[in-house]
Amino acid sequence: MHLLLGALSEAHSGAALNADVVVIGIGNPYRRDDGVGPAVAAAIDEHKPAHVRVVTGIEDPMTLLEAWSGAKLAVLVDAAMTTPSTPGRIHRVTAGDLIAGGGVSTHGLNVTQALALGQALGRMPDRLVVLGVEAADTGQGFGFTAQVAAAMPHVIAAVAEIIGISMELLLGPTENQLN
Repeated sequence: MHLLLGALSEAHSGAALNADVVVIGIGNPYRRDDGVGPAVAAAIDEHKPAHVRVVTGIEDPMTLLEAWSGAKLAVLVDAAMTTPSTPGRIHRVTAGDLIAGGGVSTHGLNVTQALALGQALGRMPDRLVVLGVEAADTGQGFGFTAQVAAAMPHVIAAVAEIIGISMELLLGPTENQLN
């Protein structure tokens, strides 16, 4: 079960639900690599433009439906477990891919079931992209394994590209641009 870092996530504030783009970070930061979703979401949230909303603290499929409902684009970031495993490898899939092949999540929240429910209820974003980062360790503890830590900048860059914002906006000007 996920620990909520905030009792009320942005998914519950009515005005925020009208954002064109939503970035959803799923995972538990107290379960090592499983915290990759919230960490990526936090990096995006720090410098996001006004049309982007960031949501974490998702515990069940109904909250997930609430988070992405009405969005033109939803980007979901989660830790993944696959066999064979290559920790740190990034998978980019669409809603159609998930429905056809099932989910690779590290926890009980079944994104595939949420997709089916969202379609049945007419509560889907216009476009959904899921980034799964293969985890090495989802045991108790804080901090990422070396493989997932090394993948973090690539995942953040992938989210930035998908939502159409520049890495410069997220990270500030590069050293070359300062000189």
